[in-house]
Amino acid sequence: MNVKKATNYFLAALLTLVGYYIVSAGVVGYQAYTLKSEVKTLFDQIRIGDTVNYENQITKKIDSEIIGLNSTLTNPFWRPLTNHFLKDSQKEIVLALQLVKVAPSVMGSQSPKKYLLVFQNSAESRGTGGIIGAYAEVQVYRGAVTVIRQGSNVGLKSLNVIPIAMPDEYNTLWGSDPAIWQNSNDSPHFPYAAQIYSALWKNQFHETLDGVIATDPEALSSVLKAIGPVTLASGEVIDSSNVVSKTLSTAYQRFATNNLARKEYLVQVMKAVIQKLMSGSYSKINLARELQTPLLDNRILFSLAAPDDQAVIAPTVVSGVLSSAPDKEFRVVIINTSGNKLDYYLTKVTNIRSLSCKVPATTEVTETVTNTLISAKGLPDYVVGRLDLNLPHGANGRDGFTVMIYGPTGAEVQSAERSDSAQNGPQILAERGHPVTLFPTDMAPKASETFDVVFSGGVGPITYVKQPLVNPEKLSIKDGCR
Repeated sequence: MNVKKATNYFLAALLTLVGYYIVSAGVVGYQAYTLKSEVKTLFDQIRIGDTVNYENQITKKIDSEIIGLNSTLTNPFWRPLTNHFLKDSQKEIVLALQLVKVAPSVMGSQSPKKYLLVFQNSAESRGTGGIIGAYAEVQVYRGAVTVIRQGSNVGLKSLNVIPIAMPDEYNTLWGSDPAIWQNSNDSPHFPYAAQIYSALWKNQFHETLDGVIATDPEALSSVLKAIGPVTLASGEVIDSSNVVSKTLSTAYQRFATNNLARKEYLVQVMKAVIQKLMSGSYSKINLARELQTPLLDNRILFSLAAPDDQAVIAPTVVSGVLSSAPDKEFRVVIINTSGNKLDYYLTKVTNIRSLSCKVPATTEVTETVTNTLISAKGLPDYVVGRLDLNLPHGANGRDGFTVMIYGPTGAEVQSAERSDSAQNGPQILAERGHPVTLFPTDMAPKASETFDVVFSGGVGPITYVKQPLVNPEKLSIKDGCR
């Protein structure tokens, strides 16, 4: 693929948010106009190879302008405008501020940068979303993008042991399975996945990556809403309304007897979307608007190899960091243990409520998981098979997975119960200082189960981080301690 002077995937997927923020505030006049002009100047400097960094005058000016513009927009007079254009203004403001700082480095203003772009298949769930299904390696230099290689997970070589040292806590929780590419993102802490991906990549291709980007078909659906449909070499049209079902459901039936052909099909879809993104022939403002939802739902994640750059983006929603700082953060993570694709049919309903505000605070998490599959009849073995039970033809649509409920840093589990008493009781471990309650689960079609965990501890307001699965998660938070 030829190098094209175009906004790279990182810029298209993330930094256009800054542009959208600017345009949404255009009514405030000169403030927005000045900021837009300075962002353009920064990008021009990057493209001609000027030395720009965190301390560069233009980046400091942009930060100041964003903060000033935010101050204007948080004024009660402009609040309706802010609420209309921005889904979560504080998260988006933090993202804009931090991304401007790393833009020169990420876009290769001084030297070429190589990134691994992984497409997660959330029909088989993992901590950061789903297993890696397809990938692309891209090189970015002064805003010019080259796609070096693309492929499916078939061409990726796994190992028996994780090729880098991991914390003891991690090894206790996950073992050596993450040495397999499809399991490298078991943990919801995305930097762990990025580090293992990068080490496996170096082992196979003898290249050092500068970062890892993860996304999924649901995020591609949002992208396609903005850039329009793409047409494959076969003439098939992929658009925002069919990309999820085609890549995560119907492709398994269409290529039921040829799994390699199915994986190549996924690669073709990925190639077509990347090519159109690189062409720049679409509205950046529309793209930024459509990207708000996948960004806030953790469907676009980014990890940087340079420690200074990673530290800058760590506080943002795109970093996928499971923070070890004091908090009152909760997560409910599903990990597929069947080796099948039945998680396409799972739904989650999460309810979090304060029970007591005394120190330590007491908080209850109630999670209901439903297998919405009606019947496994007609589904191929690759979708319904149970590798964990050595049943290649499946178990009549039963799905095997583990429900993991994370509590705040330093908290303790007071009680843990499940509605199906016939299944195994929970195991309590920890990750990055967070208590984790594990419920091994086997669920029949049309069945539901409710899990209830009470935690003591945590500081600040209740927060929740969604795991990006196929179906949107329903969330209710009743924080009586704010």
